[in-house]
Amino acid sequence: MSEKYLSSDELLEKIFYYMSRLFEEKELSTTLFLLTDLGKALVNSDRASFWFWDKRKHTCWTLAALGIDTISVPEKTGLVGAAMEANEILIINDPYKDPRFNPEVDKASGYFTKSILTMPVTNSEGKVIGAYQAVNKINVDGTDGEFTDEDAKRLSLATAFCGRSLESFMLHNEAMEDPLTGLRNRRGLHAHYERRIATLRIYEKAAIIMCDIDHFKHVNDTYGHNAGDEVLKYVANLLQNSIRIDDGAFRWGGEEFILLLPHSNTEEAVELAERLRRQIEESVITFEGTDIKITMSFGVG
Repeated sequence: MSEKYLSSDELLEKIFYYMSRLFEEKELSTTLFLLTDLGKALVNSDRASFWFWDKRKHTCWTLAALGIDTISVPEKTGLVGAAMEANEILIINDPYKDPRFNPEVDKASGYFTKSILTMPVTNSEGKVIGAYQAVNKINVDGTDGEFTDEDAKRLSLATAFCGRSLESFMLHNEAMEDPLTGLRNRRGLHAHYERRIATLRIYEKAAIIMCDIDHFKHVNDTYGHNAGDEVLKYVANLLQNSIRIDDGAFRWGGEEFILLLPHSNTEEAVELAERLRRQIEESVITFEGTDIKITMSFGVG
């Protein structure tokens, strides 16, 4: 293990550091990264991740991960899924003997998981919206350890902040959401622009992608408006799944969409737009047994 065990004084100093950073931070991705790192320090684990339960898409995926790549899994699978579904803290110190543990990640990365602490993250109403997972406990002398109930108590500090931060972000977005596609609406676009691009001078680059579905009226006239709605939802889902958490995907109106990319330059945005254009062109949308093919036009600035 490369991590060292923190003394009580070092841990307290680190907590104060994170708290001061969190009060100043406005970006959700950085906030969740800081909280994930805080939890990792609180329980002295080798790796850590914060998961979001996307109930609309029936998946769980990492909003912040330390020591591992971003992971997405079907809901209710693995130890993360089990903890979220049951709203139960799981302390597993021999994961390979637990049938809920998925060893495929270890096989792919060459990592060996020896102990896991998984804690559900709830909103202010007590509903589970995510989970925090710490992997491989480190003892005072630097050797492999086992997670305990005391670690779970320590981790509750970080998970409470994670829950409130994510809930605040979700509630803010609900009022700015297009009910059909789940993307943010015009109001959401203006809020995103003002908060993440116009007023934040730390960004040296930002890009916008505008796109619309070609001949969308023909889709409605030929297949019906319900089929048209299915096409809109398909496109919206593809756009949302193709961007980062600090980027924004919006339904501007009708069949028109906008992507705001605060961390991208024009070249990167062109590359993304072309990739999306090809994906749409190669896609087949099936509605009530009928296959529908569409194309889209993109502009970048």
